[in-house]
Order: sequence, then C-alpha cells, then structure tokens
Amino acid sequence: MWNKMKAIYNQIIKYTLAIFLILFFFYMLLVLIVQGIEGKLDPLNFISVVAVALSFPGIVQTLADEVNPKKKTYKLSCKCPKCKHLIQMDMKEE
Repeated sequence: MWNKMKAIYNQIIKYTLAIFLILFFFYMLLVLIVQGIEGKLDPLNFISVVAVALSFPGIVQTLADEVNPKKKTYKLSCKCPKCKHLIQMDMKEE
C-alpha cells in the first residue's frame, strides 16, 4: 500500500512540475513580447530570458526522462578461463 501511495505521490509531483514548466515558458515569452513592445528591453534581462529559452529543451528532456525512464540492457561476454567457452549474460535495470 505504501508503494502505491508513493508512486501516486511521485506522479503528482512530476505532473505538477510539468505544468509549472509550461507556465514558466509562457510567462517567459510574455515578458519578452511585452518588454519588446514597450521598448524597455534591458540587455541583462534580454540575455537572461534568451538563456532560459535556449535551456528549456534540456529541461523538458530531463523531465521526460524522469516521467518515463528507459531501462537499459547491458550485455557481458567473456571466455571461461578453464575451458575457453564463451559466456554471455544480459542484465536489465529495474
């Protein structure tokens, strides 16, 4: 029961973070548009907003990896020291 509650809590946190990032992105675009129209676009504000805009795809990719993690498969092969037979093993993340 605790594992199920923990999984639900984690999903809620992840979706809340996704909604926050989407709202932050739209706020960033709104600030850029409004300040550009008013002519008050300070160079420092412009640089910081553009830096956030350029890093936004990386933030989204990190969030997507958190929400839907991909399990890796590792393959190991080596020869037995005694009989020289090739041993192969597959390992998967859980």
